Amino acid sequence: MVDGYGKFIGKRGNQIVIKLKGKIVDYFLAEDLDQVLITGKGAIGFDALNLLAESGVDLIVLNWKGEISSRLSFPELRTASTRRQQYLAYNDYRSGYLSKQFVFAKIKNQHAILGTLAKGRAKNDPKLAEKLLQSREKISKFLSKIQEIDEKPIDSIRNELMGLEGNASSIYWSNITDILDPNLGFSGRSGRGAKDGVNAMLNYGYGILMGEVWRAVYYAGLDPYAGFLHVDRPGRPSLVLDLMEEFRQQTVDKIVFKLINKGMVKKEDFYLQENFCRLSDKSRKLLISKILEKFESYIRVKNTKIKWSDLIIKQSRQIAKFLNGKDEYNGFFLRW
Repeated sequence: MVDGYGKFIGKRGNQIVIKLKGKIVDYFLAEDLDQVLITGKGAIGFDALNLLAESGVDLIVLNWKGEISSRLSFPELRTASTRRQQYLAYNDYRSGYLSKQFVFAKIKNQHAILGTLAKGRAKNDPKLAEKLLQSREKISKFLSKIQEIDEKPIDSIRNELMGLEGNASSIYWSNITDILDPNLGFSGRSGRGAKDGVNAMLNYGYGILMGEVWRAVYYAGLDPYAGFLHVDRPGRPSLVLDLMEEFRQQTVDKIVFKLINKGMVKKEDFYLQENFCRLSDKSRKLLISKILEKFESYIRVKNTKIKWSDLIIKQSRQIAKFLNGKDEYNGFFLRW
């Protein structure tokens, strides 16, 4: 992550170096990097850009909302056959199948987080814990309904799927309001244009996640704009948004809830500007560092330890294999 003002990203041999006022303040072997995330204002040298491209490193620039304002990447991979299958799949059962997997995994992860929150409150607040468990049971009913939907082209089942996803999310977020500091003014998920600190943190966190998923989709040779669950719109990376659904809760929501509930981020860490809530430098840097730490940490999946960032790439490659008829695809979710 390169933040602050006046920094310069340059090259020294096979290293990327960060300078401030002409002095090196940090450096990394390019081969050790997956992504360079820029949140401040500064400059970058042509040599550094070439080294990052040769090393397969993405360069992402986030604006104050956490939206990706620019992205530079290495040249396109030779993936014509995969992309042909991706486009063809939109009109057959594969688009419906994948969309069901994305939504099923998202709701399973919401289900898991409500269970974890209930478990942590069982002794100190049994009434709230019971409410969380009851809501988890309500959410589980949507899972069986998703499984009952026929695997048809996505256009014929999207409304039904999105309706179930919306109902589950409504229950999930209404319970989250009960576990967060009421002084932060969070009354539910609002998406773009955050008016409160919690939504500002979630938006920023999802922006970081988007950069990570985008890189993975690109690595897998897929077209990030040709999604299935999310409809096409000019400039909208629909497939990235599709795959993000599996990872929002475990890599962003959990961290935001933890930072707030442990008092590491408070009301005074936000401010209003032009009627939008913004993160202070301190809270923004803390959030970025915790999410990047998460991507570098390990998780055990089917008795195998894997980094979260590698898991996202693995899921992307599984989509490509599925589209090419070489393997099945299962959405990622945790039981807790």
